[in-house]
Amino acid sequence: MKTLALFTIFVLIFGTVSTSLVGDAYAQKDPNILLRIATQADEQISNQLERSYGNSIPSDVQTLYLQGQTAVVSLKNSLPDDIEQAREDFLMAMKLFKQISKMISEPIEKSTISKSTRVADRDLSSELDRLEKYVENLKTISKKHNTGIIFDEIDQLIESARTQIETETASPEIIDQLKHHVNSIQQKIHDSSSDGTSNRINQFIEKQLKTINKKLTKASDAGATADQIGEAVKLIDQIKSSIENNDIDNAKLVFHELNKLVKNIERSVR
Repeated sequence: MKTLALFTIFVLIFGTVSTSLVGDAYAQKDPNILLRIATQADEQISNQLERSYGNSIPSDVQTLYLQGQTAVVSLKNSLPDDIEQAREDFLMAMKLFKQISKMISEPIEKSTISKSTRVADRDLSSELDRLEKYVENLKTISKKHNTGIIFDEIDQLIESARTQIETETASPEIIDQLKHHVNSIQQKIHDSSSDGTSNRINQFIEKQLKTINKKLTKASDAGATADQIGEAVKLIDQIKSSIENNDIDNAKLVFHELNKLVKNIERSVR
């Protein structure tokens, strides 16, 4: 775990890793190493954003972060079948997280302007334009993942803010309120995407277990030992238990171990 944390920090500080380094990671016994690195990087960036901006994350940073989270979700969905896609998703996620980390760490110029003056000088129209574009991105991603999220309320807020700005009655609070709603929708999309990915992985594993059970029955009839079959059944029970506890990562790890064991059993009875 210490090595994993150091690797993640290295990537965030010095940039994305090369394709060859990604290949080295996949050469390890654990094929989920890239997913764990990307997930930890996601958590670190999330903590940095909260410490640096609280509930007022700049819209451009929000856009990059949502794209990074989407890449991580795609990475989860790519494993264990599409290794090449998983590599691309990993590189994309780490590139985006590194870019966000750089934006957060850039020194903020000290200003002698008072807080009240800074608020008065805020370009609310430009802020609203950026938020509206970001909301359109959220709608696209929401539709892609079939989240069922309704955008009526935030659309009404945008329309109201636009009217207030045009009539010069707008205050910064309307923009801050919009940002709060955007953050809430972003979290709902992330949660929904993660749930959908977990369900697809569960369905995939359960389907494969049916195939493996047939292979074990055939191997048993062909003379496989009770110890061999018993070990495979034990792994199947572990996978089912992990799925019931929503421990998808462990289920996938044990599933890979089960696949190797079944192949060895099949070779032994040929």
